[in-house]
Amino acid sequence: MEMKLENLLALLGPQTFLYILLFGLFVLLIWNSILEIRIRRITKGADGKNIENHLATISRDYQDLDDFKKTVKTKIAELDTRLQSSIRGTGIVRFNPFAGSGDSKPSFATAFITEEGDGFILSTLHARNSVSIYCKDITEFKNEKELTQEETAALEKAKNSLHT
Repeated sequence: MEMKLENLLALLGPQTFLYILLFGLFVLLIWNSILEIRIRRITKGADGKNIENHLATISRDYQDLDDFKKTVKTKIAELDTRLQSSIRGTGIVRFNPFAGSGDSKPSFATAFITEEGDGFILSTLHARNSVSIYCKDITEFKNEKELTQEETAALEKAKNSLHT
């Protein structure tokens, strides 16, 4: 190593080599000053307790956020369960049960169903002097009794409305 240093001194000259060393020292001093300023800005205290307090606050905030995330996930799961068992699909079909009695369609069949296909169909038949109302239970998109053409169409509309 000494031979190489002596060769470098001989090549550059002692004065140039001294200037290079001083320049390197100057760069290191500036770099050290910048790092010192950054450290003081982070700690802002003689004993460094500020950064410890800051890290403790971040840790507490992170724990609070994690607890909140768990609560939100639980609530979303509860809401999803409740939504699956609530009425989500509806369909209505208007019709005239008595052919040749005019263009009005006073009667209707309305289906109300959940995502699983459970619910009911409410049907009305309007005659001149009376109104009849019928309700049929629906389980898994089916009824134990036979559905009328209008009730079947209302159930199909309700089933299709689940996917929109």
